[in-house]
Amino acid sequence: MSELVLAHGEALSNLPLFVAQACGYFREQGLTVTVPELSGTASTIALLRSGAAQIGTTGFTQPLSDFSAADPLRIIAGSGVGGMAVMIHPDSVAAAPSALRFGTFFEDPMEVLLHDTITHYRGAWQHSDIRYFDTLHQAITAMQRREIDACTFIEPVISQLEMLGFQKMCDAAEVWGTGYPDTVLVTRQSFLHQYPDVVDAVIKALLQAETTIKADPQGALASVTRFYPGVPPATMMQGLARQPPQIDIRPLAGAIISRFQALAAMGRLAPPENPYSVLDFSRLSALLAQTEYTH
Repeated sequence: MSELVLAHGEALSNLPLFVAQACGYFREQGLTVTVPELSGTASTIALLRSGAAQIGTTGFTQPLSDFSAADPLRIIAGSGVGGMAVMIHPDSVAAAPSALRFGTFFEDPMEVLLHDTITHYRGAWQHSDIRYFDTLHQAITAMQRREIDACTFIEPVISQLEMLGFQKMCDAAEVWGTGYPDTVLVTRQSFLHQYPDVVDAVIKALLQAETTIKADPQGALASVTRFYPGVPPATMMQGLARQPPQIDIRPLAGAIISRFQALAAMGRLAPPENPYSVLDFSRLSALLAQTEYTH
């Protein structure tokens, strides 16, 4: 197993995967990988659920949603942290949350953030006016046209919207705490057991990419501009400061597991008896125990 399709999303939290590909780190680990173009936020889920991709980066709540699958996804490492918020049109800031028209993305951490934000403002999720989008571009356009008042976004879109005058209604840190992931590295449980060496190779490449990004953020961003078309370098740098890479997310386990409660409140699942089994940091821990991968 040396040829892989790597699922991924659109946020800056996917940056380690893009940099690892651009810099040849996967190739150095003996892997031939394909990083497909995205057709929308749901395409990552489709790749993983169909089996077209057995490993990749995805929003951290997807493995929670798929917890009861026959061959469930396991969170095996991180990718990027922070950088999520509900953005609001400046003319709607003073409106009651119950009067707002919201936007978000189905089966994504951004949807869970919207639920927790509405709950934070003592609103009713089931009675809220919510519109779902397939792409970030659709949501941005809807915000600009005032078709919705507020919507969940990630970096670098948050930084772009702030430059256009939009404001933060709720930073995810306000409801989740300052330490939370956005995108995580996942694989099927069967793949983890059958191909541990491949999993190790992917994690090693991402760890190397994280080091590269921290050493030369501007150079790293310049190498992957095709994944963020039309985003100015200064906006990318601001977004990266808010959503930095972090492969070792073992300290964030509690923030991940706590989202089971929101998904249950949304009617998406019944809380599992052993929620921590969605996490398997065994390969990550073994690699980080080696001197060359400690930070």
